[in-house]
Amino acid sequence: SAGVEACLQAGKWLPEAEHEAGEGAERSRINRCSLLPPLFDGCFFFLRGSFKAPTKDELAKLLREGGGQLLTRQPKPDSDVTQTLNAAAYHAEPGSDQALCTQYIIYDPQGSYKPAVVRRGKVWSAPSTWIINCIAAFRLLPVPQH
Repeated sequence: SAGVEACLQAGKWLPEAEHEAGEGAERSRINRCSLLPPLFDGCFFFLRGSFKAPTKDELAKLLREGGGQLLTRQPKPDSDVTQTLNAAAYHAEPGSDQALCTQYIIYDPQGSYKPAVVRRGKVWSAPSTWIINCIAAFRLLPVPQH
């Protein structure tokens, strides 16, 4: 959406109201009215490294407001706990692998960290821009594969 692009280009958040025209904002409002689960319901996020724009605090706030839960330690794809999490992500594409992925390692694509593997079991790595795009579209978009 143009609003999110404007935010990303400005490197900071612009007031939502001017950019609320996108269908994501519309879907978000409809969602709130119809009491569907929030966008990141059932998902856990670990914010890895430092973030420039949006900052780690801003991302954490967006994720919490979207119903996501923040992890204080990086999730281990091979741990039993991770593999037995049966929560499904309500807003992911039904039937996709992503509906079963509930743990995300989020990193700043402008930063130095690059995940060696995007998907390991139920733990996926995604750039912070993916969060912004998901919020703009109000659905869990496919995670970029590189």
